[in-house]
Amino acid sequence: MKKSPTSAWASVALGIVLVLALLSSRAVAVEAAYPVERAKQTFVRQVWTRVKGFFQGAAAAEENERLKRELASLALVRTDLDRLEAENARLRHALGYSERHAESWMAAGVLSTRGGAVSAHKTLRVDKGSLAGVKVGAVVSVPSGLVGRVTAVTLHTAEVTLLTDSRIKVACQIETGEANPPRGILSGGGEEHLVLRHLVRAENVPPRARVVTSGLGGVFPRGLEVGTYLFEGQVLPSVDYDSLEDVFIRREK
Repeated sequence: MKKSPTSAWASVALGIVLVLALLSSRAVAVEAAYPVERAKQTFVRQVWTRVKGFFQGAAAAEENERLKRELASLALVRTDLDRLEAENARLRHALGYSERHAESWMAAGVLSTRGGAVSAHKTLRVDKGSLAGVKVGAVVSVPSGLVGRVTAVTLHTAEVTLLTDSRIKVACQIETGEANPPRGILSGGGEEHLVLRHLVRAENVPPRARVVTSGLGGVFPRGLEVGTYLFEGQVLPSVDYDSLEDVFIRREK
């Protein structure tokens, strides 16, 4: 049985109505979801971005602090390496001197200092004593020059009185290149200089001439540097007594 034209058009119209209804309901659903999606977008763009930025900033700050700590650690390591290298150089120098003069000198470390500008006497305490063979009266020197004499000894330590002490007297001569150089007796004259007294033949002493021990009297060996002659008996010490870390004590036979 054939459908009538009217029925066919009614079916088409119904289909169109259904499609429009579906489209309309989808549009309604989409529109209904829009506020939620918009709120989500706003949250992501404003709130979450800020939160994420905060955590990223905190992480960057933490990383920055970590890198600073590592740099500080590396700086300390570098400082330690520089210090160790300087210490090794100092010890190599000291050991080299000790090895060259092992038959007559022993190395000793400086433990402490006493005295100063307001003190009449200045001394060093070193870490070698009678057990190491140190005796009162022993001569103390360093590669740069004469330091003083041992004036007291214990089992493990010794007290060294410096040349700046007026009680120390040293027979010295000024190197002028002459066969019979000017000679005198050197003693402490203060914190920064020594005094060469009883000078003989000192009329034409050249400026900045070296002053060394003469060996006369048999107390100090000949040729140890003492300082530089300035003028009128004033002698600038060749040793910086305040910076001494190691000294060498002459072995007494």
